[in-house]
Amino acid sequence: MKNTLVVVADLACLKAYRIDDRPEFSSPRLELVEEFHCNEAHAHLLDKVSDMSGRFPRGSAPAGSGSAMSAGERHNILLEQRRRLVRQLADRLNLLVAQAGVEHCLLAASREIHHQLVEALQARARDKIRKTLAADLTKVDKSELLRHFEA
Repeated sequence: MKNTLVVVADLACLKAYRIDDRPEFSSPRLELVEEFHCNEAHAHLLDKVSDMSGRFPRGSAPAGSGSAMSAGERHNILLEQRRRLVRQLADRLNLLVAQAGVEHCLLAASREIHHQLVEALQARARDKIRKTLAADLTKVDKSELLRHFEA
Protein backbone atom coordinates (compact mmCIF):
# COMPACT_ATOMS: atom_id res chain seq x y z
CA MET A 1 0.00 0.00 0.00
CA LYS A 2 3.04 2.23 -0.13
CA ASN A 3 2.11 3.87 -3.42
CA THR A 4 -1.58 4.33 -2.69
CA LEU A 5 -3.54 7.56 -2.62
CA VAL A 6 -6.67 8.12 -0.58
CA VAL A 7 -8.81 10.82 -2.21
CA VAL A 8 -11.91 12.37 -0.67
CA ALA A 9 -14.01 14.90 -2.55
CA ASP A 10 -17.22 16.85 -2.58
CA LEU A 11 -18.35 19.52 -5.00
CA ALA A 12 -16.15 22.23 -3.46
CA CYS A 13 -13.15 20.35 -2.06
CA LEU A 14 -10.69 17.60 -2.93
CA LYS A 15 -8.13 16.20 -0.50
CA ALA A 16 -5.51 13.63 -1.45
CA TYR A 17 -3.48 11.65 1.08
CA ARG A 18 -0.60 9.24 0.53
CA ILE A 19 -0.56 6.15 2.74
CA ASP A 20 2.62 5.90 4.78
CA ASP A 21 2.90 2.35 6.12
CA ARG A 22 6.51 2.26 7.25
CA PRO A 23 7.29 -0.50 9.76
CA GLU A 24 8.16 1.96 12.55
CA PHE A 25 4.49 2.99 12.73
CA SER A 26 2.02 0.71 14.47
CA SER A 27 -0.67 1.53 11.91
CA PRO A 28 -0.65 3.19 8.48
CA ARG A 29 -0.61 6.99 8.52
CA LEU A 30 -1.98 9.42 5.96
CA GLU A 31 0.17 12.26 4.67
CA LEU A 32 -1.68 15.13 2.98
CA VAL A 33 -0.41 15.48 -0.59
CA GLU A 34 -2.85 18.02 -1.98
CA GLU A 35 -5.85 20.01 -0.84
CA PHE A 36 -7.90 21.80 -3.48
CA HIS A 37 -10.77 24.16 -2.70
CA CYS A 38 -12.97 25.47 -5.47
CA ASN A 39 -14.22 28.94 -4.53
CA GLU A 40 -16.60 28.89 -7.48
CA ALA A 41 -18.72 26.25 -5.73
CA HIS A 42 -19.46 28.63 -2.87
CA ALA A 43 -20.30 31.61 -5.07
CA HIS A 44 -23.90 32.73 -5.36
CA LEU A 45 -25.67 32.74 -8.69
CA LEU A 46 -26.39 36.44 -8.19
CA ASP A 47 -22.65 37.14 -8.32
CA LYS A 48 -22.39 35.54 -11.76
CA VAL A 49 -25.43 36.84 -13.59
CA SER A 50 -27.30 40.12 -13.64
CA ASP A 51 -30.97 40.26 -12.82
CA MET A 52 -31.61 42.95 -15.42
CA SER A 53 -30.57 41.39 -18.70
CA GLY A 54 -32.99 38.98 -20.32
CA ARG A 55 -36.11 40.59 -18.91
CA PHE A 56 -38.74 40.94 -21.56
CA PRO A 57 -42.35 42.13 -21.42
CA ARG A 58 -44.82 39.26 -21.22
CA GLY A 59 -47.39 40.97 -23.32
CA SER A 60 -50.21 40.72 -20.80
CA ALA A 61 -49.74 44.24 -19.45
CA PRO A 62 -49.83 47.56 -21.28
CA ALA A 63 -46.52 48.74 -22.71
CA GLY A 64 -44.59 50.90 -20.32
CA SER A 65 -45.76 49.24 -17.11
CA GLY A 66 -42.87 47.52 -15.42
CA SER A 67 -45.02 45.13 -13.44
CA ALA A 68 -45.38 42.38 -16.04
CA MET A 69 -41.80 41.57 -16.91
CA SER A 70 -40.60 38.07 -17.57
CA ALA A 71 -37.65 36.94 -15.52
CA GLY A 72 -36.15 35.16 -18.51
CA GLU A 73 -34.97 31.57 -18.54
CA ARG A 74 -32.10 30.10 -16.57
CA HIS A 75 -31.16 27.56 -19.26
CA ASN A 76 -29.88 25.05 -16.71
CA ILE A 77 -27.15 27.36 -15.46
CA LEU A 78 -26.88 25.53 -12.12
CA LEU A 79 -26.56 22.17 -13.84
CA GLU A 80 -23.84 23.55 -16.10
CA GLN A 81 -21.98 25.01 -13.14
CA ARG A 82 -22.10 21.63 -11.40
CA ARG A 83 -20.77 19.87 -14.52
CA ARG A 84 -17.85 22.29 -14.68
CA LEU A 85 -17.01 21.79 -11.02
CA VAL A 86 -17.05 18.00 -11.43
CA ARG A 87 -14.83 18.35 -14.51
CA GLN A 88 -12.34 20.46 -12.49
CA LEU A 89 -12.24 17.81 -9.77
CA ALA A 90 -11.76 15.03 -12.34
CA ASP A 91 -8.93 16.91 -14.05
CA ARG A 92 -7.21 17.43 -10.70
CA LEU A 93 -7.64 13.77 -9.79
CA ASN A 94 -6.30 12.66 -13.19
CA LEU A 95 -3.12 14.67 -12.54
CA LEU A 96 -2.69 13.24 -9.04
CA VAL A 97 -3.11 9.62 -10.13
CA ALA A 98 -0.83 10.10 -13.14
CA GLN A 99 2.10 11.06 -10.91
CA ALA A 100 5.03 8.71 -10.92
CA GLY A 101 4.82 6.07 -8.24
CA VAL A 102 1.06 6.05 -7.72
CA GLU A 103 -0.15 2.50 -8.20
CA HIS A 104 -3.55 2.48 -6.50
CA CYS A 105 -6.21 4.91 -5.41
CA LEU A 106 -9.06 4.78 -2.92
CA LEU A 107 -11.79 7.31 -3.75
CA ALA A 108 -14.64 8.67 -1.66
CA ALA A 109 -16.87 11.29 -3.26
CA SER A 110 -20.13 12.73 -2.03
CA ARG A 111 -23.18 10.84 -3.21
CA GLU A 112 -24.37 13.71 -5.43
CA ILE A 113 -21.23 13.71 -7.60
CA HIS A 114 -19.80 10.21 -7.14
CA HIS A 115 -21.01 8.68 -10.40
CA GLN A 116 -20.28 11.80 -12.48
CA LEU A 117 -16.76 12.09 -11.07
CA VAL A 118 -15.87 8.47 -11.79
CA GLU A 119 -17.27 8.76 -15.32
CA ALA A 120 -15.30 11.96 -15.97
CA LEU A 121 -11.96 10.34 -15.08
CA GLN A 122 -9.57 9.16 -17.75
CA ALA A 123 -9.39 5.40 -18.28
CA ARG A 124 -5.86 5.21 -16.80
CA ALA A 125 -7.01 6.90 -13.61
CA ARG A 126 -10.13 4.72 -13.38
CA ASP A 127 -8.00 1.58 -13.70
CA LYS A 128 -5.94 2.58 -10.65
CA ILE A 129 -8.98 3.00 -8.41
CA ARG A 130 -9.30 -0.02 -6.14
CA LYS A 131 -12.32 1.03 -4.11
CA THR A 132 -14.89 3.81 -4.31
CA LEU A 133 -17.35 5.08 -1.73
CA ALA A 134 -20.35 7.28 -2.31
CA ALA A 135 -19.88 9.26 0.89
CA ASP A 136 -18.74 12.76 1.79
CA LEU A 137 -15.63 12.17 3.91
CA THR A 138 -13.97 15.55 3.37
CA LYS A 139 -14.59 16.60 6.98
CA VAL A 140 -13.64 13.26 8.53
CA ASP A 141 -10.37 13.27 10.48
CA LYS A 142 -7.56 11.66 8.50
CA SER A 143 -6.90 9.17 11.29
CA GLU A 144 -10.36 7.66 10.68
CA LEU A 145 -10.41 7.67 6.85
CA LEU A 146 -8.91 4.23 6.27
CA ARG A 147 -11.58 2.61 8.49
CA HIS A 148 -14.25 3.68 6.02
CA PHE A 149 -12.49 1.83 3.19
CA GLU A 150 -11.95 -1.40 5.16
CA ALA A 151 -15.58 -2.50 5.19
